Amino acid sequence: MKKIFIAALIFAGVNFGLSTELNAQTSQGAMRVGAQLGYGTEIESLGIGGRFDYAITDQILLAPDLMYFFGKSEGSLDYSWFDINLNGNYLFDIGNSDIVPYALAGLNFAVVSVDYDTGGSPIDGDSSSTEIGFNLGGGADFLVGTLTVFGELRFVLGDADQLVIAGGVKFPIN
Repeated sequence: MKKIFIAALIFAGVNFGLSTELNAQTSQGAMRVGAQLGYGTEIESLGIGGRFDYAITDQILLAPDLMYFFGKSEGSLDYSWFDINLNGNYLFDIGNSDIVPYALAGLNFAVVSVDYDTGGSPIDGDSSSTEIGFNLGGGADFLVGTLTVFGELRFVLGDADQLVIAGGVKFPIN
């Protein structure tokens, strides 16, 4: 996991010095809403979710998202995991208006639930926990007409450490 984290930091550092002129789809005040699919390495499960982008400036997006990871069973335990992410994306211009790479950082709120059933035992029940962590990663937006297809890799640092690989599509709403 540390190698992936270091690779993401190098990616962001190499791109930091690039030009800052971006296309009209990322101009200040632009908003997009979309859907995503992902995979979480800690829960080892696929997830679905939604996201919203708001361009604070031409280079900085406020990018909150939600991701529900499908439940997983191990013996008498059933797990579910829900992420709420409040990210900021820093956009880089690589000279191609159809591809916009970005670095991201933000907060992660993970709600992890466990249901346990031991066959009618007095210890049957459920439990949930909310974990707070920090997101670090990067990705790229690929502009296809008015749609934006994206791919993203982020690592959550905290009690609920996990690598999340996500991708999806976003639509402009203004």
